Amino acid sequence: MKIIIMGLLSSLVWGSAVARTLDTAHFRILINCLDSKSEAGCERASYDGTNKEKKATIHLVGRQLMQMCADKVTPCHSLGYEFTNGNTIYFISEDGHLKVTDGSKVLVDEVGEWTYD
Repeated sequence: MKIIIMGLLSSLVWGSAVARTLDTAHFRILINCLDSKSEAGCERASYDGTNKEKKATIHLVGRQLMQMCADKVTPCHSLGYEFTNGNTIYFISEDGHLKVTDGSKVLVDEVGEWTYD
């Protein structure tokens, strides 16, 4: 029963989409799950970002962050994705908020819309 529930949860988190794209005012970011064996969420995800103005690109590997259920064992829902590049942290929330920080300094803070490929 737990496997069925976890499978459904994974479908809810990722849907039937293989990739997700976030479009903000200045960036286009493609998120792919690299670890399809996970029961819920994505333990390894890729970030392929493009600066729309400069056409600069970056490829990172990170993970999906999951909020745990009350039992503190079962993942309940996705909070978003986290990727690191040295001291720089890229966080993309499920509601489309892109925040890039270097320590306490905010480098990017934009909201966009998700599309599913």
